[in-house]
Amino acid sequence: MNQMYGGKAVRFSKLLNPKSGRSLIIALDHGLIFGNVEGLEDPVKTLERAISCGVDGVLLSPGIAKLTEHLFEGKNAPARILTIDFPVGSTIPGRFEKVFTHRLIHSVEQAVKMAVDAVKILFPWGLEKSAQAEVVRVIAETVEECERWDMPLVVEPVLWEENSSERNEPDLIESAARIAVEIGADILKIQFLGEDRLSRIIHRLHVPVFVLGGPKSDDLKQILKTVQESIESGAKGIMFGRNVWQRENMEEVLTVLKSIIHDGLKYEEVVQSYDL
Repeated sequence: MNQMYGGKAVRFSKLLNPKSGRSLIIALDHGLIFGNVEGLEDPVKTLERAISCGVDGVLLSPGIAKLTEHLFEGKNAPARILTIDFPVGSTIPGRFEKVFTHRLIHSVEQAVKMAVDAVKILFPWGLEKSAQAEVVRVIAETVEECERWDMPLVVEPVLWEENSSERNEPDLIESAARIAVEIGADILKIQFLGEDRLSRIIHRLHVPVFVLGGPKSDDLKQILKTVQESIESGAKGIMFGRNVWQRENMEEVLTVLKSIIHDGLKYEEVVQSYDL
């Protein structure tokens, strides 16, 4: 595993639960791209519910982070990861078609002043050549700024090309993760690729890996199995959004996820205990 030093190490340590050394992070930045997302119509209320369940961290947009600073006062508050980029994917608000440009919406210096613990940026692939070049430029500049300010950088490589059959192609995702680390990512946020491949990525790339949740799945048992296998593969934790706050029993789901991530319970045990 890579070694972060100085301010980066201190900030990164705040993302992890001291009990397990792993983390349950809730992603609440979806409104930045999708607007009024189902289940996240009131992001402040959803955030309050997540905090009350004892999550280890939250992923927020700059605007919501400013609105909710009071919720993070005190030493037991969860960590904050700030999304600082905006992949422009439509000229219609709330719609997302295809990234045609990529822009930073918040500087790393501003993130430091807000006392967040990490910043996150998307690394979309499969774009038009000019847009792809812009993405690489934005990420490279962000890496430089994060080094200057000792801020951990989470990079999320995703495949958004027109050929949807390749969006989940493990070889391509593994290469995208490798390139993100080559450019300078401190932390990866990637989709689950199966135990063996995820374990291989983690041990070869030597950076902390968090598994993303993606769109809501109707099969909660499979989601819990994925979380268990992610942890067993060596992932530091998960960054889940829609698979948490788009469920009516959000609090129960968070309790179950914590038991798998921090207590090492098997998903079969949890399913029986909570009648899921």
